[in-house]
Amino acid sequence: MSRESSTLHLRIKVIPRAGVTGVRGRMADNTVKIALRAPPAEGRANAELLKFLAEEFGTHHSSISILSGISSRKKLIAIDSYSRIPGWFREQDP
Repeated sequence: MSRESSTLHLRIKVIPRAGVTGVRGRMADNTVKIALRAPPAEGRANAELLKFLAEEFGTHHSSISILSGISSRKKLIAIDSYSRIPGWFREQDP
């Protein structure tokens, strides 16, 4: 897989209004749980999620899209270009 030419897809469950933003583990179906300090109101949690993922994957937030779940805690995310893979993603089951 070429990092520059492939798209990553992640299933994410967000936990808004957390004390600290960060990965909190995986669910049984391999969905990544991510805690966010921001509340879900007015898209603030989605904005924080995109910023967090951009930092983690070494890319710009415009390279990350919420494919489904824009107003839900469960989301499908696509990352179009990235310069690194964080350890928590590498631990993902095939």
